Amino acid sequence: VGVGRRIGVGKESDVFDVVTEEGETLALKLHRLGRTSFRAVKSKRDYIKSTTTHTNWLYLSRLAALKEHAFMKALGDNGFPVPTAVDVNRHAVLMSLIDGTPLTQRYKCADPGRVYAQCVEQLANLARCGLVHCDFNEFNIMCNDDLDITVIDFPQMVSSNHPNAEELFVRNLKCLHKFFLRRFNYRADEDPNGVRDPQLLD
Repeated sequence: VGVGRRIGVGKESDVFDVVTEEGETLALKLHRLGRTSFRAVKSKRDYIKSTTTHTNWLYLSRLAALKEHAFMKALGDNGFPVPTAVDVNRHAVLMSLIDGTPLTQRYKCADPGRVYAQCVEQLANLARCGLVHCDFNEFNIMCNDDLDITVIDFPQMVSSNHPNAEELFVRNLKCLHKFFLRRFNYRADEDPNGVRDPQLLD
C-alpha cells in the first residue's frame, strides 16, 4: 500500500490518494477534528457530550471517522450517490476515489439546472430518511463531466428529530440557492424546467 498526493484539504480533515496492493487507487481521509477549537467542535457535534470538559483531539477525530464511515456505508447501501465506504481505523476513513471535482472548483456548467435539481433531490431524499446533512454546500458536492453529483462529508449529519433540524435544512437549501445564483447566475424559480423547492416538504 502506498500513500500519494494530498487531493483535498478541509477545516477538519485531509484527503490523500492511496494505492492498494492490487493496484486500486482509493481515497484516505484523515480527520483532525478539534485541533483548532475544541469549544466550536463540541458545540457543533451531537455525539460530543456538552458536559465534557477535557477531550483529546484524536478521540474526537476517531468519533467523527466512525460516524462518517457508518453514514457513508448506510447511504451507499440505500442508493445515495456517495463514495463507497471501504474501511475505518482510528481517525482514518478509506473510501472509493470520486470521479469529479467539488462544485466550488467548477466555474462553468453547461446545465446548472440539472446539477441543482440533483442537489435538491438528494437533500429531499435525506430528509425523507430522517436525516439532515448540515454541511450540504459547494465544498461537499462533487460533480463529474457528465454533471452527475456525489455527496461527501458526513460527520455533521443529524437526525430530523434534532431540535435545530429544520433550521439546518433550510440553511443547506439557502446555501445551494446562493451558490448557483452567484456562480452560474441560475435561479430555479425562473427555470421553466427547474425544480420547485416547496416540493421538498411534500
